[in-house]
Amino acid sequence: MRNAIFTIGFTLLLYFSIGLHQAWAEIMEQDTTTGETEHNWIESSVNYETIYVDTHEYTYWKNFLREKRSCDIFHKIKTVVYYCDIHGHTKSESHLVEVIHSEKHK
Repeated sequence: MRNAIFTIGFTLLLYFSIGLHQAWAEIMEQDTTTGETEHNWIESSVNYETIYVDTHEYTYWKNFLREKRSCDIFHKIKTVVYYCDIHGHTKSESHLVEVIHSEKHK
């Protein structure tokens, strides 16, 4: 009997503590969306990365003969990381800077 009461009590305690935690999270979200405490975003780092995307073939003329070549396509991406020293939050933004072809063609 004691074990059953203990189990029921522990289950109710756990249930209410999870409910309070979720309610507190909703309150915190409401505070951040109202704009009462604004973020102080500071640019922390900038990173450039070149990523392989695809390969395609193209045709060209050489000495009156039609020939084919492969061209590799790369994307150059800029990622900026921001840090808020008030809340300890980070956010990042990525932008496509350039599309690079390994071969010059039209």
